[in-house]
Amino acid sequence: MPLKTPFPGVGAAPELILEQAAIREVADCQHDKLSPAALGVLQLDSGILEARQRPSGGTAEGVAAPVPSADEVHRLQQIVDGSSIATFVIDQNHIVTHWNKACERLVGIAASEMVGTQGQWRAFYPEQRPVMADLILDDALRKEMTRFYPGKFRKSALNEAAYEAEDFFPNLGETGRWLYFTAAPLVDRQGRIIGAIETLQDITAQRCAEAALKQSEERYRQLSNTDSLTGLFNSRHFYEEVRSEIARALRHGHPLSLMYVDIDNFKRLNDACGHLEGDRMLESLADLIRRCMRRDDSAYRLGGDEFVVLLPETELDCAHLVAERLRAFFAADLPMPSASPTVRCSLSIGVTRYEPWEEFTDFIERADAASYQAQRQGRNCVVRVAP
Repeated sequence: MPLKTPFPGVGAAPELILEQAAIREVADCQHDKLSPAALGVLQLDSGILEARQRPSGGTAEGVAAPVPSADEVHRLQQIVDGSSIATFVIDQNHIVTHWNKACERLVGIAASEMVGTQGQWRAFYPEQRPVMADLILDDALRKEMTRFYPGKFRKSALNEAAYEAEDFFPNLGETGRWLYFTAAPLVDRQGRIIGAIETLQDITAQRCAEAALKQSEERYRQLSNTDSLTGLFNSRHFYEEVRSEIARALRHGHPLSLMYVDIDNFKRLNDACGHLEGDRMLESLADLIRRCMRRDDSAYRLGGDEFVVLLPETELDCAHLVAERLRAFFAADLPMPSASPTVRCSLSIGVTRYEPWEEFTDFIERADAASYQAQRQGRNCVVRVAP
């Protein structure tokens, strides 16, 4: 019974009668009495190698293509098997004709299990589906490539008829492997597609190295933007973000407010109890700020005992309420230092709102001035200043 393409939904391939016996005959190079199926396989090899030239004037229709010699078939087999790159070849009927040793090592399936079958998908996928060589063979449209390799494939820069892709195959190895693979059509002298070749390279180590580098870069970026003591963002990141939030507020016409926070009597605490106690106070305030922040707010330690909180899409009245809640929680929850119970710390907070098109430095200085005004008014209070 003739074998047909195993992927009728992808495209149509010509029907050829290719039997298991044909593969064995070709492998053994038995040219004395070749079956028609074996002849078809040899014609595939002939198309790949272009081993013989037709007589001048062409070949009349109906005349069989010249059969390559045993040496030519053997040479083709050596070319494929001798490659250190995993390679397999399929014919017009999606039957595997070559499966080299590198491919055996990569996927863990012997050539004897693959050659003469349409089971190339078994090496890569848990369920039957076309591999890239199958799609190339059927001259699949870009839509079909996108269906099976969404966002993963591209045209080859070296061969306009070929495609290449990178993908992760969880079924390969113990933990899966990343492969870079290419597929290209094989044509005869008349330009007719008679098969397809696919090569595969294990890029798992490269992908792991890239992921590790990306994580390292992200970690470095976080460290460069983070205050090491409190874990809040640092002043460098604040001056980047305040510009970004101002631009967003102007673009959408939304309000933006700012809290400027100072710890009252912080210098006295350091002098009386030491810097370790002062550091604990800073860490406790940072934790409290996190608990009082809303989802879109962001907090920063500018240095010393000075903190700021950006409040996007927040009017001055609402920002005042957030600041008052932070001040009250600090006064109620923070324990007095045991080394000097007479030193009582509190918060002086200045709050303001951004005025469209003013300089960002004016915005920050107004909030800072409001916190100093809170200290002059007796500390442990919130002062709001309108633009």
